[in-house]
This record gives sequence, structure tokens and C-alpha cells, in this order.
Amino acid sequence: MLPDVPDFDIYAIDHLPENLIVADQRLIITWDDGKISHYPFVWLREYSPDAGTFNDITREQNIAVTDLPDELNISSTEIGADGSVIVNWQPENLDSRYHPGWLRAHCPSNPKPNFELPKRTPWTATRTATSQAFPPTFSGALINTDKEFSEWLGALHSSGVAVITDLPIAPEALEKVVDRIGPIRTSNFGRIFDVELKAETNSNAYTSQPLRAHTDLATREYQPGLQFFFCMENSVSGGETILTDGLAVAEKIRTDHPDEYAFLTEQPIPFVNTDRDSEYRYEVPILETDHHGDITTVRFTYWLRAPMTGDLATLDSLYSALRLFHHYADHEDYQLRFPLKPGDLIGVDNRRVLHGRTGFSPDVGHRWLRGCYMEREELESRLRVLDRQRRFRSA
Repeated sequence: MLPDVPDFDIYAIDHLPENLIVADQRLIITWDDGKISHYPFVWLREYSPDAGTFNDITREQNIAVTDLPDELNISSTEIGADGSVIVNWQPENLDSRYHPGWLRAHCPSNPKPNFELPKRTPWTATRTATSQAFPPTFSGALINTDKEFSEWLGALHSSGVAVITDLPIAPEALEKVVDRIGPIRTSNFGRIFDVELKAETNSNAYTSQPLRAHTDLATREYQPGLQFFFCMENSVSGGETILTDGLAVAEKIRTDHPDEYAFLTEQPIPFVNTDRDSEYRYEVPILETDHHGDITTVRFTYWLRAPMTGDLATLDSLYSALRLFHHYADHEDYQLRFPLKPGDLIGVDNRRVLHGRTGFSPDVGHRWLRGCYMEREELESRLRVLDRQRRFRSA
């Protein structure tokens, strides 16, 4: 029987090891397709699937790297009849059996993961004009299957927005879908909030005035990654949903206006949300990037921006950059507009896609959306698990 792996995944054995060499504190594996993989001793020992190193129930490590011997060495190696790689560690005299599929997938210098998240694809209104279905739209009658649900989640990750239509028009419909992804994030608006006209309101969202493209909760240290809206009723004149891909806007500014892009990624902006019983403040650039320089977060709640401070030259440049971002975010070439219908559920990447609405008359009809927040990593986790379950069924 093949050895356990230090996680809950399943690994296909597409290639088998043919030769093992120990040299320079490395185990070097030559595979049957000619590929050569190098595994540092410490790395390989740390992921030994034995019960002392990994808990066989939780699949979490029992040791820290400082628990490993300073003079770690391999005294012998062997390729098992099932293709497993067997290593004897000294001075522990520990025999470790490694799954060949797991080793191949996790080669430190050239990993081949079982599943990769869908690539984020920027979009504009002009690029989607020829598309028959954008935002990506799925039928509520089919979304109950894991396959359709996974496709909807994949579209949400890739495009930053995806819609489900024809769901039952019931208050619990939103939670029935969203709970399948992961835990809902509670905010000062509650776990689930109703977006409709309110006489005494603590947000512009609960008025009939237009809302320009924005992200929600820019005042929070960790801005919610996802936002979901479910349309219960929409019989007003106006009130169209507005969407702008902040990633596309940012890339446009990066390419055509590098000076303004530098201000948007480097200059902190103060945000504040003051309510009768709460006051949230956070200061951070409009655009956040990772160590590769890729944009990870767009933070743009324009009506929650606090008074900015700094020298006059910096403020002038910063206002110029903000006006430029507004220009593209509100431009028809970048903005989608469409009405939500009762039974529609829309998911939005709140750290990428800006949303808003056109104004509507408060005197005729009723516009009622139910909404909630969730972290983006819940979506990514559910996609990985659904793919893992699919592979287990196919094995």
C-alpha cells in the first residue's frame, strides 16, 4: 500500500522514480520521463509522513524545524515496488516512505500542484460588449450540483463578478447559497443586511441617491474580500447596478500614467466611518500590491475618505491621481450597468470590482436587496475542496 501523504489530497502517479542519488545535502530523483528533481534534506525530513512528524488525523506537523538534528543525513535510499521513495535518516535512524505522486507534485524548484485557482482576467465594458453572457451567469436550477457551483465560483474568482438567476424569492435564499462557500463575515451592519430605503440610516446605501463605483468597508484593516447581493424586489424606476473592474482601471493607469500609479500604490489615504455607536479608521493606499507587484486590493469608498494631510505638492499630486482613478472607474468604457431582477444573486470581489447603482425614485416601487460579506480565501478554499472531491470521485 502506498504511504500516507501529509495532507488530505489525492495524488496521481503519472511518473515513477528511476534513480536516487544523495549529494550536497540533497536527494536527487531522476524520473522515468527524464525529469530531475532536487529535494534538500531539511525540506524532505520536515515532510516525512511518519506518525512522529505528522498527526495522522489532523495531517498537521508535530514538529518544528528546530526539532530536527543539526547533522541531518541520509544513510540509505530505496525505490519500493509501488514506486515509493524510502529514506533512512540519521542520526534518528528513521525510515520515511514518500508517495511518488506527492513528491513529484511538490518538487521545491518546479512544483506541479493538483489544482490552480482560475487566473484573474481584467475586463472592461468594451471588451465584454461582444460577450453573450457577461457578467458570467448561471441558472439557479442547476447551481445545486457541485459541477455548476464550482464553475460559478471559478467565474467569480476569474472575473471578480458572477450571477445566479432564478433563485426562489425568499429571505433565506442568500444564505442557502453563500453558506455553501464558507462562513459569512459579520460587520457593524450585521451578518445579513437589507439594502432598502430607511428613514433613519447610517449609510448612503439605504437612500435612493446614486452611488458611484466603490468598494465597501475601506475603513477596515482587512477589507472584506467578497460581497453578495440577492434581489428580493426591484420595481423602481432606476436603481441599475453598476460594476467596474478596479483591476482593469489600475492596469490602465499603471501603463498610461505611471506617476499617478505610484501615488495610488504608495501614498496612504485616510478612511473613516463614523456612526452613533462606532468609529472605524484606517489609512492605506488605494491600490495594494504583493511582492510580485501584482494588485491584491483596490480600496475605494470615496464618501468615506477622511481629510488628507501632507505637504501641498503631495496633496496636489494625490488629488490628481484620485481624479484620474475616478475618471476611469466612472467611464462608460469601463462600466457595466444592468438591473437586478428578483431571484438574482450577484457575487462581487470587493477587493477588486467596484459596485454602485444609479439613483431611483423613492416614491414609486420598492428596491430590496439582501447582502452579506465573506472573506476571499473562503471562495479559494471551497474551489480547492470541490476540485479535490472531484478527483477522489474519479480515482
